[in-house]
Amino acid sequence: MEKLAPQWIVDNLKETIHFYKENLGFEIDWQGTLFAIISKGDVTLMIRELREGNLKRPNRIPFIESGWHTNGSEAWDAYIWVQNADELYTELKQKEVAIFREIQDSEYGNRDFEIEDNNGYILCFGHKT
Repeated sequence: MEKLAPQWIVDNLKETIHFYKENLGFEIDWQGTLFAIISKGDVTLMIRELREGNLKRPNRIPFIESGWHTNGSEAWDAYIWVQNADELYTELKQKEVAIFREIQDSEYGNRDFEIEDNNGYILCFGHKT
């Protein structure tokens, strides 16, 4: 195996592309009317807008509905390893991206933080400590 590209259902393709380009520096690899492939470095996402609304299911939703956690914490949709989580955290705070969990050292040996994208997906960014 070489690479992973999850496909996420989104409410609005254009708004999602804008979020990832402006806030996280993603580039468009391919874009159609309701589907796009975006990437930055070795991180690739496939995003699809469906004609019917309210079908997206960020992991947080079933976590909450099942009673696993009351606020959906630890229900990441993606964990992305970065060179320096502190630098990215500062950059995203300046861009006023919604921080879901502040940066901290974790019990599993990483320093990481979480953001929420414009569709409610939770992305955790971290590096080994």
